[in-house]
This record gives sequence, structure tokens and C-alpha cells, in this order.
Amino acid sequence: MADTNPASPSTATSYETLTPGKAKPDEVALPVDISNMSKNPCTLSWKNLAYIVDVKKTTQCPNGKKTILSNVSGRCAPGELTAVMGPSGCGKTTLLDILADRISSGTLQGNISLNGETRNIKTFRAVTSYVAQEDSLLGSFTVLETLEMAARLSLPTSITHQAIVERVQAVIDAMGLRVCEHTLVGDIFRKGISGGQKRRLSIAIELLSEPSILLLDEPTSGLDSASTHNVMQFVSKLCQEKKTVICTIHQPSSLVYEMFSNVVILTAGETVYFGPRQHILDHFSASGYSCPMYMNPAEYFISLVNSDFEGHADIKKLIESYSSSSMASNVTKAIESDAANVHSVSVTPVKPSALRQFVVLIQRNSLNNVRNPGIYWVRLAMYTILSFMIGTMYLFTNDDISDEDMVPLLFYVQAFLVFMSVAVLPFFIDQRAVFLRERANSSLNVFSFALSNFIASLPGIFLIALVSTLLVVLLSGLNGFWWFLLNLFLSLVVAESLMHVIGAAVPHYIIGIALGAGVYGMFMLCEGFMVPKETIPTIGSGRITWPSTRTRSSRSCTSISSTSTLRRLRQFSFA
Repeated sequence: MADTNPASPSTATSYETLTPGKAKPDEVALPVDISNMSKNPCTLSWKNLAYIVDVKKTTQCPNGKKTILSNVSGRCAPGELTAVMGPSGCGKTTLLDILADRISSGTLQGNISLNGETRNIKTFRAVTSYVAQEDSLLGSFTVLETLEMAARLSLPTSITHQAIVERVQAVIDAMGLRVCEHTLVGDIFRKGISGGQKRRLSIAIELLSEPSILLLDEPTSGLDSASTHNVMQFVSKLCQEKKTVICTIHQPSSLVYEMFSNVVILTAGETVYFGPRQHILDHFSASGYSCPMYMNPAEYFISLVNSDFEGHADIKKLIESYSSSSMASNVTKAIESDAANVHSVSVTPVKPSALRQFVVLIQRNSLNNVRNPGIYWVRLAMYTILSFMIGTMYLFTNDDISDEDMVPLLFYVQAFLVFMSVAVLPFFIDQRAVFLRERANSSLNVFSFALSNFIASLPGIFLIALVSTLLVVLLSGLNGFWWFLLNLFLSLVVAESLMHVIGAAVPHYIIGIALGAGVYGMFMLCEGFMVPKETIPTIGSGRITWPSTRTRSSRSCTSISSTSTLRRLRQFSFA
């Protein structure tokens, strides 16, 4: 990396730079000016990478092993924009995930180096940002709010509010988001920014920490040609700041293809070409495959190595041609040269405090709960209508109705309102996707996220419980208003928390809804309404029982009011 000067006392700092083996034990690490972090170039290289996963034994994989990548090498220097191309299933995303340290299973062989030294994970994550293929954004916030909250969650506590504002404004200008900075991101309820603007916003979020290496997985996926060109134009400008940018791309247009410095072509996990874009035509021509005039080279080369369809080239010949070419030897020499001239610099991020993350997350979750109608407002409207219908069904009942006749009322209120907590799952899983992105790139504290999400949900749950209690208790003539409210509120809190646990464990909200419905079904079956608890059969020394929603507090509500208040309420309601 380039040498850095000590930051002035008035300059905000976010990283400490140490040179292992050169600093004395009593030396103090010099802070690096956060505004100059982009000027710390990093060279990323990988040599002889192989990735093997366990699969079911078949005729194609008799030993139960499948090779996803085989003997893949490459090197990306500062200021270079590298495209990883190839047909579907060739290993593009797998290679990028390995480089980003996002592979947790399988067997990985080979070496990945940063500035010639074997990669240290903490060092690597301090200088790298990863932009996934899917945009994980909260639609209830504007572009400006999204960036400001992301900055407060990822930047160190030592960064002042003014410095954060300036950083956000600079990133907005750099990514061309000024025209939509006050526009909502958008979701299923509200229209927001375009797909291209969402991609630029996702990239802008990762640029807030001024990474030296930027990894992008299919940054143009789902975009039209104009948006694709627009996004890639902004990405190419990042290389002018000496950033190392690597992106997977399926089939770039000729205009986008011309923006790349290097091209990687993979097929079936093996390298067909790695080298400068300007030399790829000559390399394939030497192998007997000349790109037709006026044809997009990217389309031609991908069609050559796509073995799923007829008309592809002799792929084995292309692989052997590259492995014996000067291109492959030049890559190996460059990697060995980096290792011989190691510029070892360890960069450790100064993380934001857990307290600040907790405060920001409470603010964000609370605003999201208020602004997103699907989280609580739709449920509140539904609960209000149902509670009103339940209450009016008991409005003209006789005063001599027995306590047992009120049990179905309590069962329905508790069971149905608790059951409908499954409606929060789709929105929680959206928040989970944002959390996973933030945690991977900025070490977001898990406890802060879980606790803030729980606390932010309490006002909405209490409002639902209060409205439901008012309608049911007053209209049906129950006593024990506060006991009923407390019981219903605590039941909803437990149900909501259970949905958060399920939402954190399942891959998709449909599975979560099915699982949650099954769990609540067991609760309702064993709570004592269908079959008295005393008659439920025992297994071993214990009885098959679940925590009953009909507690002492709810039973105290079943006494019918015999005062004139209920009569006046009935007369007033139907005068």
C-alpha cells in the first residue's frame, strides 16, 4: 500500500495502519486520514484455486465430490476493472465469493494474496466491500436517509456528524444520486427509485467506508441496456481513484465490454482466458477462433465456451492453449513478483460502538415500523374490525350468561390475534437481508440488532393490544380490563418474538409462515379449550401440555358486568 501521513488532530480518522515486522513494540500506530483511504491501493491475487464440494454420489460424481473451480489463477491491480465472464454455472459467483471470503463450506485449496502476502482475513475485510447481486434495501427510507444510517452504522464513533454528512454528500455526487436523494427507495406498497438507481445506491453504501477493493456480483442483473451502461460507467470511474474493482457479468454489451481492463473467462470451473482485454482477440485467433467482424467479442467468446449447446469450441483445447500461453505465465510471474516484494500493511478497522449501532437501529426500526403499512397498520385495521365484530356478537347477550359461555370468546381473541403474528415474517426477513449485508461488510453487532428490533416492535404491539382490548372488553361486557390488556399484550409479544426466531432460521418467509402456523396449531390444541387439560393423556411422568393462553388474568375477565353501565352502552350503541 501507499505510505500514509499522520492525520492532523482535527481530521476524523477511522483506520490504524501498522507495518508488521517494522514497528517497534513501543511505537504508536499512526492514524490514517479517512478521506485518503481510497488512496491506499491494494493488489489482489489468487493462485491455483480449487474448490470442491460434497454431493450425492452419481455416475458423474462416483466419489461424492464435485469440483466447482480447478486451478484458477489471477491478479488484479489498483486502477483495474476486471470482468469475470462465462456461461451460467461456470463458477463466476463462486470465485467472487471465495475472493470475498464468503464461502463457509466445501474444501478450498490454493492461495489468495493481498499485496503479495497471504491474505489476513481481518486486514482483507478492512479494505474490501462486497455488493451482492440482490439489492438489500429498506423501501421506507429515502436515498439520503439510507446512506446516512448506513454511514452511522459502519463508520467509527470518532467520525463527527458533520464528517458523516460530508461523506454522504460526496458519495451521492460520485454515484449520480443527487436527482433522487429525497425519493423513497420503494417497496410493494410505494413506487420508488428505478432499478439502476437501486444498484448505484447499493454500491454507494459500500463506498462510504472508502474500500480499496470493491467486489460486485452481477451489478447489471435485471437492468436495461441504458441503466447497465450508466451503472458500469460509474463503476469504471472508481478505478480512477486507484481502487481494485472485480465484478461478475453475464453478457456485457460492446460498450460495457470496452470499459474493462482485464477479462476472465471461465467454463466448468476452469480458466479459458485471463489477461488484458486488448489481447483477448489475438489469443483466441492464435487458437483458431477469430471473432467475426462487427460482433460483440463478449458474446462470441461466451458462446464458444458454453458446452450446454451445440456449436461450442473445443473447450479442452482452449484450456490447454491458455495454460501454455504467455498470458498464463505473465500472471504467474506477476504473482511471484508481488510475493518477492511484499508490501505488508495490516489495516484494522476501528468499529463503531455497539451503543451507537443500537441507537441507530432503534431509530431505523421504529421509523420503518411506522412508515411501512404492512408491518403493523394493516394488522391493526384487521384486528380492529375483528375485535369489533367479536364484541358486537356479545352485545345483546343476556346478563345471566355463564362463564363457560364466555370461554370461546377468550379462546378466539387469544388464538386468532396471536396466530396472525405470522404476518410480520415477510417484513422481518427483508430486515434480516439488510442486516446480513451490513454485518458482512461492517461487522454490525448481532445483539444490538436483535434487541433494537424487539424494543422497536413493542409500541406497535401495545397499540394492537389496546385497541383490541377496548373493543372486546367494553362491547362484550367483560370485567378486568387491565388484566385482559396485560394478558393479550404479553401473548402478542411472545408470538412476535417467536416469529422473529423462526424468521432468523428459515430461508424464505413462506416456509416461516407454514412453520409458525404449525407451532401455533399445537399451542391451540393443547391449551385446554379443545380438550380439558385434566383429561389430556400423560407421557411418562409429564402431561402433554403447552403454556395456556387462558391464564388466571383471562379467567378473571369472564365475569359479566351486572351494572347499568353495560346496559347504557348497549342502548347508546343501538339507539
